[in-house]
Amino acid sequence: MSKWSAKIVADTVTPKLQAFAGKIEGEVEAQLDIVGADMVDLAKSLVPVRTGFLRDSIHHLVTGFNLDFLADAEYALYVEMGTYRMAPRPFMRPALDGSQQKILDAIMRGALNALDV
Repeated sequence: MSKWSAKIVADTVTPKLQAFAGKIEGEVEAQLDIVGADMVDLAKSLVPVRTGFLRDSIHHLVTGFNLDFLADAEYALYVEMGTYRMAPRPFMRPALDGSQQKILDAIMRGALNALDV
């Protein structure tokens, strides 16, 4: 029975894959931070303003692969969803709905950046 072997001399894929695990989280986090800032800007442009407290409470936080999009004012939910006495005035949901594809694209860009593609 004959034996044979092959030696790869110039492999460019393996080093990229080895570095990928260490880089992907940071790259995706950076891309999600950009999208989160855009979502905050859109929500702030849509929110009704009386004192500015609700508008100023809108922010985002990116931790690894998680993008949290928040409004910290206690009454934010009532403005967003309405009550039996007040019609809804959505500002968070439209920003989220308008950013779904941007979020997916950010994850893809982060993964490609981690691969140095």
